[in-house]
Amino acid sequence: MATAVIPEPSLAELLAQLKEAVRTDDRDRATKLQRLILQRLSFESSELANIERTVRSLMEDLEQRALEAATTPPLTLDRELGVESAKGTVFPVWFGTNRKPVLKGQGFTGDRNHGITYGRADVYIPKSHRPGETGSSLFRRLLRLDLRDDHLRLQKITGQTPEDFYAEVQAVMQEARNAGDGPHALVYLHGFNVGFNAAAIRAAQLGKDLGVPGATAFFSWPSRDSVFHYTADEATIDASESAITTFLVDFAAKSGADKMHVIAHSMGNRGLLRALQRIAANAEIRDTMRFGQIFLAAPDVDQDLFLDLAWLCGRHAERTTLYSSHRDQAVHASYWKHAAPRAGYFLPYTLVDGVDTISVPDFDVDLLGHSYYAQARALLDDIRERILPSGKSSEQRNLSALTYDGKRLWSLQAAE
Repeated sequence: MATAVIPEPSLAELLAQLKEAVRTDDRDRATKLQRLILQRLSFESSELANIERTVRSLMEDLEQRALEAATTPPLTLDRELGVESAKGTVFPVWFGTNRKPVLKGQGFTGDRNHGITYGRADVYIPKSHRPGETGSSLFRRLLRLDLRDDHLRLQKITGQTPEDFYAEVQAVMQEARNAGDGPHALVYLHGFNVGFNAAAIRAAQLGKDLGVPGATAFFSWPSRDSVFHYTADEATIDASESAITTFLVDFAAKSGADKMHVIAHSMGNRGLLRALQRIAANAEIRDTMRFGQIFLAAPDVDQDLFLDLAWLCGRHAERTTLYSSHRDQAVHASYWKHAAPRAGYFLPYTLVDGVDTISVPDFDVDLLGHSYYAQARALLDDIRERILPSGKSSEQRNLSALTYDGKRLWSLQAAE
């Protein structure tokens, strides 16, 4: 006779039992249930992490096959940035990283490395690319009756010595100067849960869409590229402060740009603020180190800490803009995790003299609403206007004034 299998209670059932044990002051049962729930959560987190790695690996294989198909015949590096061929553009972005290189083949891991590796990442941008996107789903392409593949893809990574790195960047800057533009540099600093490849693609998308005359670069710190490694990423961004500072200071001094603008996203804002703090403490450079525009996009930074350090932005930048959104579920989750307001969440608004705070509405650009800084067309237009001003008034730039706690901020409207 077969023995009946009694199914294990679900987490919801265990939680209900725990509530009942607490209500009846049954400490022993509550303790056992607590241990059982935590064990189940630990197991399920491990399973989810394995599933995430498997899915990511399968999708990387799929993307690699698509890349191989898209690069036959091989694409060549288009030195005239923004000039598209029949197929698309290969857009170069220069990088610094303190990630460990992959042992075999190109790329970088999520592990820390001593020192900074320099190089260039060539990103393929198809002719079907739409501003604010790094690639859309088949469903979205069906809705707009355009089935062309519009995914940006990392085509090649080239390691360089610091000397070759800056020589190449300076050459691009000189081209922009000869054309009568700028030259400007745009540096992107990514946030939590971002791999090297994704950072390169996002930097290329920003550089392409913003049309900054000059070179686009990014610094990639060793994020573990997983939603399950938030705590590890917090420790790593702190440990990367020195490398981030070195890259920013050197790029400003050696790139040949007339102005260097910085976009920091999410947890990357912690690295930027600590870099500014290190710059301010260095008597040799603090009076000469100055950025153009600084953009603090959805900063996952403790609000009190931000209020303590925000004066550094005014000291070392022509202008600083902070973007926050009520739709940003990732920063909202960080608020609950730390039990303290984050600078990048909309309430309570983070308002500081010398920093323009802009409230961003729900543009419905992604599931978590955390990448609006690069995806919302109206916001890209606002960033471009701040870098390359056309003289438009705030109203002409789809901004409306708000008042909060006696101070002014701005609300961004959708582009017409």
